[in-house]
Amino acid sequence: MKDKENVKKFKQAGINRRRFISGSLAALVGVGIQSRERLFCSDPSDRSNELKIKEYRTLGRTGFKVSDIGLGSGDMTDPALLEAVLDAGINYIDTAEGYRRGGVEKTIGSVLKNRNRKSLFITTKLVLGRDKSKEAYIKKAYKCLERMQTDYIDCLMIHMPSTVEQLKTEGFHAAIRELKAEGKVRFCGLSNHGSQWGDVPETMEKVHLAAAEDGRFDVALFVYNFIQREMGEKILKAYKEKNVGATLMKTNPVLNYLEMKERADKAIEGGKEVPERLKNLVFRLKARADQAETFKNKYNLTNNKAIRDAAIKFVLKHPFVSSVCPTIGNYNDLEAYVVLSGTKFGPGDSKKLAAYEATFGEFYCRHACGECESSCPSGVPVNTVMRYNHYFVAQGREKTAMLKYEDLRQNKANSCLNCSGYCERACPYGVPIQGLLMLAHQTLTLA
Repeated sequence: MKDKENVKKFKQAGINRRRFISGSLAALVGVGIQSRERLFCSDPSDRSNELKIKEYRTLGRTGFKVSDIGLGSGDMTDPALLEAVLDAGINYIDTAEGYRRGGVEKTIGSVLKNRNRKSLFITTKLVLGRDKSKEAYIKKAYKCLERMQTDYIDCLMIHMPSTVEQLKTEGFHAAIRELKAEGKVRFCGLSNHGSQWGDVPETMEKVHLAAAEDGRFDVALFVYNFIQREMGEKILKAYKEKNVGATLMKTNPVLNYLEMKERADKAIEGGKEVPERLKNLVFRLKARADQAETFKNKYNLTNNKAIRDAAIKFVLKHPFVSSVCPTIGNYNDLEAYVVLSGTKFGPGDSKKLAAYEATFGEFYCRHACGECESSCPSGVPVNTVMRYNHYFVAQGREKTAMLKYEDLRQNKANSCLNCSGYCERACPYGVPIQGLLMLAHQTLTLA
């Protein structure tokens, strides 16, 4: 009932992303969020026959050749779109039992039954949950099999283990052994993108490095992008040494900071008393406006496509990466990502990303970081809130982002309003995080 009310609230608010990011701001987003230009006809029958994956890479010790561009299926509920994804040659599908409460797996099942199953590599993920018995995980795995209408799962992952100890959950590994013996699961894996729910987490780096040493994991999903590099590169090296297949998420950290400035301006002009930290954020964003204009003109950027493309090519150039799994929510996304398959990262791409990072890097709350969270007296799960904001602003997944934020168990970012900014003092990257959290709260609550 709660979800239905939230969806109704979302629809009544009339949040339309094309309208939300409008006018001159959209023109200035050579540095912005993922665009939704009509790059791709909405009719699948009009798709170009030339839209095909051009490179396949070995997924670690599995030996399976997967498309360099995979499918992040978080909101995939359109069978026709999924058909187009597979027709384009994408053969690595990343999903989870919890995506749309099993709805994504059902969509996959509706398409999978008409496909050559052996040509696809399907990964799904299970949350460890309270019942950590072997029987509980076997039951959950069989539900995944039923929803996807398949006889086997290529890789069954632990979804977001937040500690090294959780990696060792015996019930899960006992279930994997039995499911493998039955031919229902072929490989074992894990996903982790940092702290979740404001727990006392261990870093993404620590969890994944431990998984590499553990020896029971064959495939992994984690964060790596052109700004959040160091942690990801350590993980890639560790997995390469153990021949673990490396798949990536959150590969494009680009946000529309000028649209953020507009929102911050509106907050200040709203007649309410505004904390100094929000005012300071606006001043810092304004200081970047002229630089952004120079940046846009220098690289002849009329939209964010060049930055997005360079960001994807950056991670694909790493020889230890098997597949990049962006969220594909429509035909525009499909074309935008598939055309990058097999492309090379060039000097021009490097210059664009370096200039972007120098101009806007200070405003990026690094995915999988969480360094500041232990300093927050209110227990706000900073990295999680900013990840949901990224879903809304950068990925166009407004409803998903808002529902996730509404369901957040810990204190929300409205707790930041009168705080003295412990998180900012703890941030190793100098991110004005308190102001960003205030804006995120506004965005995710329709405030």
